Amino acid sequence: MCNTPSMREVGIGLPLERFELVTHGDVYCVVEIVDRDVASIALTALPGSPLELNADKAREFVAAWQQHAEMEPQAYAVREVQTAL
Repeated sequence: MCNTPSMREVGIGLPLERFELVTHGDVYCVVEIVDRDVASIALTALPGSPLELNADKAREFVAAWQQHAEMEPQAYAVREVQTAL
């Protein structure tokens, strides 16, 4: 995987929230919350194939990654990216 400072939008609309989930300094995937019900997730290795999922599940996934980052801060991180509305 490559470290991409800013991946293109991967979702199905302009995101309200955008998170880059990082492992060992490389962006592993991007999670975008599109609205209160819909989100998308895209692996860096497959940026053209985002998966649509429930926004609550996406937030749970980001929270789990953040929790892992707190246990292993050298290996994992969550970057919240500002989005323009």
